[in-house]
Amino acid sequence: MKDLKVLALLLLASLALAGCEEKNQEYYSKHIDSAKEKLNECDKTLYKAMKENDEKLFTKTTQDPECLAADSAITEDRKQQEKLEQERKEAEQKQALETELTAIKNQVAGKSWQESINEYLKVDECNALFSTRSPKCKAWKIIYNEKVDEGKKELIKLPFEGIKEQMGSLCKLDKRPNSNCSVAELVLEEKAKEDLANADIQTVEAKKSIYCAEDIYSSNACRKSWEDAWDRESDKHVKFFTENDEEFINTFNSCADKIAALDAQKLEWSQKNNLERQITNTFPCYQAKMAYSKRGMGYSVRFEKKIEK
Repeated sequence: MKDLKVLALLLLASLALAGCEEKNQEYYSKHIDSAKEKLNECDKTLYKAMKENDEKLFTKTTQDPECLAADSAITEDRKQQEKLEQERKEAEQKQALETELTAIKNQVAGKSWQESINEYLKVDECNALFSTRSPKCKAWKIIYNEKVDEGKKELIKLPFEGIKEQMGSLCKLDKRPNSNCSVAELVLEEKAKEDLANADIQTVEAKKSIYCAEDIYSSNACRKSWEDAWDRESDKHVKFFTENDEEFINTFNSCADKIAALDAQKLEWSQKNNLERQITNTFPCYQAKMAYSKRGMGYSVRFEKKIEK
């Protein structure tokens, strides 16, 4: 009987010690409800400390290992739950996207890239100024980009004039953004850039009538590709004339001779002005004029006087 009493006392003592054992973050991570209860107790103690202006109690509570452990466990649990929720949403969105992609691929199966792009343009919700980010629109955008790439690969094989001819057909009835016309315009710009990549300034100027023809004068083939090529080559000659005195003087004076010869013809103002612009705005007089300014010799250059050697 005495032995049983001893065992009972030992058991009670061990249970008491277990109950008094300090709980750490690992424990609270496995018992989130207990962590919330503990943190609630800590919050109440902090509130009491602030209410009674008890600095010691406040400090003790904010440094209490179990309060800190419970708070850390809850924070980590919240992060984990947020991560799981994010993964769930991503999986859900991925599945929805794949479903839409399958449906759209079936819809455009057997259609040309032009026809597929036309199908995309019919989906108003995906072509609005502020289009939705729905799985349907995301899927359509993927398919659209694939068809644009397909169209560009096909058109870029044609010469510049061949692409222009295709544009005549593709842009006849639809010039909206994202249309087949816009694809052709992109390719025309790329083709012009490709054609002029290694051309010198005289070649670039000579081909202006092609890449900046009246019917495409406002296109990027002219406004970007041709102008970029001209600027690239022009800058080289401006730099050359700025750094080389003899070539600069000879070129500048040659331009002055051309203007003097033009003045001697006593032409009507409009005709004279037009011919003068053809001289001063083209190679090499334009570059000599810019070099004149870069050298700090003046900014209003009309080639009225020669430069003395």
